[in-house]
Amino acid sequence: MRFCPFAHRTRLVLAAKGIDYETVNVCTKNKPEWFFAINPLAKVPTLQHDGKVVYESQVCNEYLDRVFPGRKLSPEEPLEKARIGMLQAIWDAKIMPNYMKTKRTEGKERQDAFRAFKEGLAFLEKSLTDSGKLFFGGDQPGFLDYSVWPFVERFETTLHGDLKLPQAEFPKVLAWKAAMFERPEVKACMFDTATYTSVSADYDPDFGLGA
Repeated sequence: MRFCPFAHRTRLVLAAKGIDYETVNVCTKNKPEWFFAINPLAKVPTLQHDGKVVYESQVCNEYLDRVFPGRKLSPEEPLEKARIGMLQAIWDAKIMPNYMKTKRTEGKERQDAFRAFKEGLAFLEKSLTDSGKLFFGGDQPGFLDYSVWPFVERFETTLHGDLKLPQAEFPKVLAWKAAMFERPEVKACMFDTATYTSVSADYDPDFGLGA
């Protein structure tokens, strides 16, 4: 799970809130029996806190935000919370599936996937434009920023050349991306593009686990 983007989500929240923790990497290709004993899905991330177990990345992040002190990452105002949830739904339905198609297809099919990817990303561009803020969470990153960032960080392996995002179409998203790269919690959790490229080539989230 060392390079799993879903575990990356929760590591970002842990870093953003300054929570001390111990990491136990689990080989996701050959999951140990003890892992099934604490999580019936045997998926990462899985948290153990005060003798209790919490799993699923978004559930883990919500739990951490509610239980631990520090700045709140998820909005309390119902309409703002709904806005963040709807943007996450667009990400899940329109952005990520089409991004994955750009990695697995060629020619016209790949260009069609990239076009659909940009159509989804346009909703995020509009959200940043309408809010007038640098981050989806406002003046600082919040729940959605940390939820989508692990995948954006990995976009560097694919979105270049004829798949490069045009500055004219996505000025707010690209400014957000540059600002996120400068965040200390992002720097603490990131790997370089060459590493992600190697992981992607082998489809191996456990790449270099023993290192």
